[in-house]
Amino acid sequence: MIQKSAFLKFPKGLVNEPVISRVIRGFDVEVNILQASITPEEDGNLFAFFSGERSAVSGALDYLKERDVRVILPARNLLWDEDLCVHCGACVGQCPSSAFSVEARSREVSFEAERCIACELCVPACSYGAVEPISDSLRRAGEA
Repeated sequence: MIQKSAFLKFPKGLVNEPVISRVIRGFDVEVNILQASITPEEDGNLFAFFSGERSAVSGALDYLKERDVRVILPARNLLWDEDLCVHCGACVGQCPSSAFSVEARSREVSFEAERCIACELCVPACSYGAVEPISDSLRRAGEA
């Protein structure tokens, strides 16, 4: 069993089709959608975790690519720049999944990406710009 995080960019022509439903049924994978912005007027964006057997997850992602969905596999769903972090802990108080925590002795903030649910509550809490959604980073780099 594996889990992959994926940022998907759907072309306008696909937003009215049950593409994710077909992936779930056709490849026997679980899809946990963490963020989505899909409208008929523009391209759709979706961030999700795909879980299942390695071959099933790979097949599901290949199917999406064949349907002209842009598939980006980030290592994390939220980017934390430790160099920008001043370890104030503001993000920790906003994080419902405990992806951000403070080490008791050092008083330093740490981030466990696998715990992150991409709710983005930490983003506005960080006055130093150390936390950024993967979608913003990809957009800035011209990849999404």
